[in-house]
Amino acid sequence: MNSSNASKSIPGWQLERAAKLQRACLCIKAALQRGEKIRKAIRRTSRRYHGRPFRADSRHKLALTPATLRRLYDAWLKAGERPSAFKLGYRARPPYLPRKLVLRFAAYCAANRLPSVRVAWLKFSSRPQNGRAREFTYGQVTYSFSAVNFYRMQEQLRCIEQAQAELDRIKLATIAEITDCLPLNPPRRRIEPGNGFQI
Repeated sequence: MNSSNASKSIPGWQLERAAKLQRACLCIKAALQRGEKIRKAIRRTSRRYHGRPFRADSRHKLALTPATLRRLYDAWLKAGERPSAFKLGYRARPPYLPRKLVLRFAAYCAANRLPSVRVAWLKFSSRPQNGRAREFTYGQVTYSFSAVNFYRMQEQLRCIEQAQAELDRIKLATIAEITDCLPLNPPRRRIEPGNGFQI
């Protein structure tokens, strides 16, 4: 995977975390080169960084106790002193979307011919009865609504339209045949000469 594309999928605070841990480990390494004991260097560096909020997302804070920093420092050395040693094993959660809203969107897609999921969401979210839909983007919707299912729906709608058109054609042909075979009104009753009733 391209590294630039991969970095776009990682939250900013995780990138900031890796950068801070890289600086912290470099500080420890420099302290050791000056003759400082590793335990002292780790405690001093921990006090400097532990509990600081990230600029990218202030809801997250750097958890860097001496024990954690020692574990990360050892992993950093083993990884060749590269920031990739600090990669977390999880990604950002998919955004929350109300289930009822997505179900209504799925029903809308199953009932209307549309060229793409993006166009479908733009039209769906612009409807007054779907006011909350404007709070969410197309990108968020794709976490919960599969494009594969969308195009399956559209293919079935296309088949239904073709079947309906063929049904209408057969219906019209049948009406034409019946019209040619049967008159609109019943024929008049003919009275034979000599059979008339007289007073």
